[in-house]
Amino acid sequence: MKDQNSAHHKHHENPNNTQFKKDKVLADAPERSRYSFRRGGVWILFFLLLSLVPLGIGLVSPTPDYRNFWMEFGVTAGFVALGLFAAQFIFSGRLAWVAPSFGMDNIVHFHREIGIIAFLFLLVHPVTLLLHNPAFISYFDPGVNLMRAIALVFVNFAILGIVATSLWRIKFGLSYEKWRLLHGFLALSIVFIGVVHSVQVAHYLDPLWKKILLGATMGACMYQVLHTRLVRPWLNRKHPYRVVELKEEHDDCYSLTIAPVKGPKMKFIPGQFAWITICDTPLSLQQHPFSFSSSAQADTISFTAKVSGDFTATWKDLKPGRKVFLEGPFGSFTPEPDSHVFMVVGGIGVTPAMSILRTMRDDKDPRQAILLYASSDWDDVTFKEELVEISQQLNLRVIHILEEPPKNPTEGIETEEGRIDQEMLAKYLPENHDQFMFFICGPSGLMDVTEVALHQLGVDWRRIYSERFKIV
Repeated sequence: MKDQNSAHHKHHENPNNTQFKKDKVLADAPERSRYSFRRGGVWILFFLLLSLVPLGIGLVSPTPDYRNFWMEFGVTAGFVALGLFAAQFIFSGRLAWVAPSFGMDNIVHFHREIGIIAFLFLLVHPVTLLLHNPAFISYFDPGVNLMRAIALVFVNFAILGIVATSLWRIKFGLSYEKWRLLHGFLALSIVFIGVVHSVQVAHYLDPLWKKILLGATMGACMYQVLHTRLVRPWLNRKHPYRVVELKEEHDDCYSLTIAPVKGPKMKFIPGQFAWITICDTPLSLQQHPFSFSSSAQADTISFTAKVSGDFTATWKDLKPGRKVFLEGPFGSFTPEPDSHVFMVVGGIGVTPAMSILRTMRDDKDPRQAILLYASSDWDDVTFKEELVEISQQLNLRVIHILEEPPKNPTEGIETEEGRIDQEMLAKYLPENHDQFMFFICGPSGLMDVTEVALHQLGVDWRRIYSERFKIV
C-alpha cells in the first residue's frame, strides 16, 4: 500500500483549526485504556477454565484406571474440543459484559481463530483413537449402531461445514442470513451430539451425577445461542421503531433515520453499533450490524450504509412508517471523556466517526479531534459538506486522503494525494499522542497498515481501537 502513495500532495490550511490548548482536566487525567495484559490474562484464563469444564468433570474422582498415553490423549482431545465449542457460545452471545474488555472486532476474530483450534482438537480425537486401535471404526459402522454411526458421521461433516462456510461463505454463494442459520444449527448439533456421545461411552462419566453435571453446564452454554436467536428477539417485539426518513448520501450511500413507536429511544455511546431488523417481527433471519451515525443526543437514531449487498440494496425503497427493530447497543469503539480523538477512516467506515463528531458538536465538547478520511476521489466523500460545518464548530481538523484529489479544491479543505501509510500518519500525529485515543474503521488493508504504523510511531497499542465489522 505504501508504494501506491504519491509523493505529491496538496495541503490547505484551515484557519478555524487552531492548535488545541490542553485544559486542566485533560492535562491531569490519568492515562486510560480498556486494554491491558492483566485484563486480557483474566479473560483468557476464564475462557480456558470454561473450555476445560468437560475434561474437569471427567477427571473428578471416581476415575477409571489409566489405559495408555495415546488412548488417554485421544479422549482428552475430545473433551477439550467439546469445551471449546461450548465456550464459543458464551463469547459470541452478544453479552454486554464481554465486549467492553476487548471490543467486538477482537472478539469476532478470537471467535474465528478458536473455532479453527476447536476443529483441530475434534479432528485429533477420532484420528488418534483409530490409529491406536482400528477396532474403534465400529463406532462409525451403521450395522453395529445405526443412530450412533449417523450422529458421528454428521459431526465430522458439520465441523467441516462450519469451518468451510465461515472462511469461504461468498464462494459457497451463501447469503449472510442463511449462513447465520446454518452456523448456529451446526454448532448446536456438534455440542449436543458431543454430550450424548460422552454420556453413552461413559468411561469417565460413569456416575450419574457426572452425566447430569456435564449436560447442565453444556446446556447452559447452548442456551446462549437460543437466547440470542429466539428469546431476546421475542422480548424485543414490544419495542418497535418506525422509519422517519431515508436520505441519499454521496457514493451510493443512504442514511436511515428511525424513531421509537412509543417510549424513549435506545441510549447509546457514540461509536457503538446495533443489530437492525427491518421486518414486521423481530423473529427474522434478517439481522445485520450497523454503527450509529447520529448524535447520541438526537431524538432520532440514524444509520448510514453503502449499497453493497442484498440487505442494503433494499434501503432506497424503504418508506416512512416501515417497522424496524433494534438490538443493542454493542461495542466499545467509544472515546473516553478524558482523551482527545484521532480517527483514521476509509469509505463508509466514517459512520462511527460521524456519530462521535456529531455528539461532540451537540455537547459543545472542547477536546481536540483529528480525522484522516481516505476516499478514492472527492465525489465519493460521504458527509463532506457536514464535515466542513462541524470543523467550524469543534476543535476538529479533517484531512481528506484522496487517490484522485479535486483539480479545483474548495478553500479551507485539507487534502492529501495517495493512500494512508506510516509517513502520512507521522505527518499528522500530534506530539501529545499519549493523550489521544486512536480509532480505525474502514477497508481491511487500510486498517492493517494503520494499526502497524501507529504502533511503530510509538502509539501505545492499548490506545488503538479498531472496528472491522467483518462478521464472516
